[in-house]
Amino acid sequence: MLSHFAGRVLLGALVLLQGGPQIPPPQGLVNDFAKALPAASVARMERVAQDVRDKSQGEIAVVTLPDLGGRDPSEVALRIGREWKVGNMAPIGDRSRNAGVVILLVPKETSSDGRGYCRIETGQGAEGFITDATSGEICREATPEFRQRDYGSGLELVTVRVAQRFAQEFGFTLDTTLEAPVFRAPARPVQRESGGISPIFLLILLFVVLSLLGGGRRRGGCGGGGCLPIFLPMGGFGGGGRSSGWGGGGFGGGGGGGFGGFGGGGGFSGGGGGSSW
Repeated sequence: MLSHFAGRVLLGALVLLQGGPQIPPPQGLVNDFAKALPAASVARMERVAQDVRDKSQGEIAVVTLPDLGGRDPSEVALRIGREWKVGNMAPIGDRSRNAGVVILLVPKETSSDGRGYCRIETGQGAEGFITDATSGEICREATPEFRQRDYGSGLELVTVRVAQRFAQEFGFTLDTTLEAPVFRAPARPVQRESGGISPIFLLILLFVVLSLLGGGRRRGGCGGGGCLPIFLPMGGFGGGGRSSGWGGGGFGGGGGGGFGGFGGGGGFSGGGGGSSW
């Protein structure tokens, strides 16, 4: 108990001195720095991540941290991807180059702001098949497990969903002997938050109002072909990142505790998504 408390105090002091959480060197493909995962879950995620690495040269790093040190989860996950050079295993020119993904989990119980976070950060080589929207959906799908403090099952689900995207993109079959309970489960539908006014409804309402105003002007004289209602183009809606308030696992493999080819910054430019609770 005292050693755990002393460790937390030391971590807090380092955060204050460095302006952010310390990122330890990777110990494997799954790094449970928050001590939030059962050993069986860690072993299963290691096997899934290794399967992806062996068959595609892509890399999945699963990391749990006890706290973010006041930083945004996307910033911390991005820093992990760059410092560990996740996804730089393949040679330059290979399509799996920079196909790295960081899965970050921060448990609510140890987070200084009282919130849990799940964040998926993607390297440039993975952004095409794991979009920001996809990352957010994956983290939200696992949020019920995280809310119940079942971090092992939740993080296994996230890891498997990411691995399935790699398998689809690179045309290989994941090892179905892996005994993760979620491996064969279909993706659960994600319930979207309701409430608020639809942008489409607002656009229609705006068109009607402008048409009425235009009709009034025509009755008063609008010269030339009348007054046309103004159309305001609606741009595409998109998230600039996903986070789920939790981080998980860690990177492993290759050369004594480091990622075998997370070089050149790992090609991380800030794409990803997640959830929080």
